Amino acid sequence: MKRHKLYLALPLVLGLSLGTGLAPASSADRNSTKPPTTTTLADGLLSPLGLAAGRQGLFVTQNFAGLLTKVRSQGDPKVLNSSGGPEVGAVSLYQDTVYFSEGTGAGGMDGLLNVQWIKSLDNHRKATPRKIADVAAYEAKRNPDGRVTYGFRAVRDQQCLDRVPAGIPAKYKGQVDSHAYATAANKRSIYVADAGANAILKVDKHSKRVSTVAVLPAASFRVTAVLAAGMGLPDCVVGERYYLEPVPTDVEFGKDGWLYVTSLPGGPEDGSLGALGRVFKVHSETGKVVQLASGFSGATNLAVSSRGDIYVAEMFGNKISVVKKGYHKARTFLKTTTPGALEIHDNRLYATTHALPDFSGQTPPSGKLIKIRLR
Repeated sequence: MKRHKLYLALPLVLGLSLGTGLAPASSADRNSTKPPTTTTLADGLLSPLGLAAGRQGLFVTQNFAGLLTKVRSQGDPKVLNSSGGPEVGAVSLYQDTVYFSEGTGAGGMDGLLNVQWIKSLDNHRKATPRKIADVAAYEAKRNPDGRVTYGFRAVRDQQCLDRVPAGIPAKYKGQVDSHAYATAANKRSIYVADAGANAILKVDKHSKRVSTVAVLPAASFRVTAVLAAGMGLPDCVVGERYYLEPVPTDVEFGKDGWLYVTSLPGGPEDGSLGALGRVFKVHSETGKVVQLASGFSGATNLAVSSRGDIYVAEMFGNKISVVKKGYHKARTFLKTTTPGALEIHDNRLYATTHALPDFSGQTPPSGKLIKIRLR
């Protein structure tokens, strides 16, 4: 995310969340014949925004606490790594290795240098994490979306653009920022959903070389007269489209070999501009991007079943939705409070919920890890 975005969407701050009328819920959609049964595996987690599941176990990042934890079948979650301050996230698994990110400076929010290390940890050895690559250094050098125009892309009248309120960037190119928000690993590569770079990146495990797979297409909305009045925008932009930065929040492998990606708009998630979250699939070699579904409110994560169904965490919609294979419209699978991350393993859907902490610090962490058996 970048400081100049219209609003901060998700990573680091998430300040739009608890004060915008998010109502807790726990039942399935009325159209469902039977609510899915949930089992709580862990609670008391602080900002569980990353999740990985496999035969090696369940791994959860407590991002704002700087913790990588393993959830066991019995007992409290075990801390595998503590950063001592920097955010920890973007966890994934390949065989016996856990991959995750550790970083600072995303969006300039903490005032620190923008560093986003992708690291690995052997799940069976008591070893320290190994640094693989700093994707923020790649972003600083390459800036994959540096030629993309955001804001009022089609407006050429500078006098009109000058009348746009100072708090809203009227027209600009993609700028340098990196926030490794999710990873997916295979034998040779680690794919990174970089929410600051607005791109899917690839890290070669052997050479540690970072490259761009794809820059996601911008989200956009059309400015109506009512919207312009509410935002203090000049009449000259009424009818124009405003292009928001795409913010990739997850990357997963599909059975078809494509990468599946969730994306937030770099803008408000309170519904004032509509539900602009989307799901894409991205070809890992050619970089071709195909939009599969849209209309999500805070699409922060996804999981793809063996049948090809796509489950999507809608953090600001307080629900987990599902897009059935062959369809492009989502339906509600489970209503739950601020879901953060999803994984499927052995025909079970794992999800973190209550993923946003109380930023006032007045209540203890309430994040949960739940399990749902899929039918």
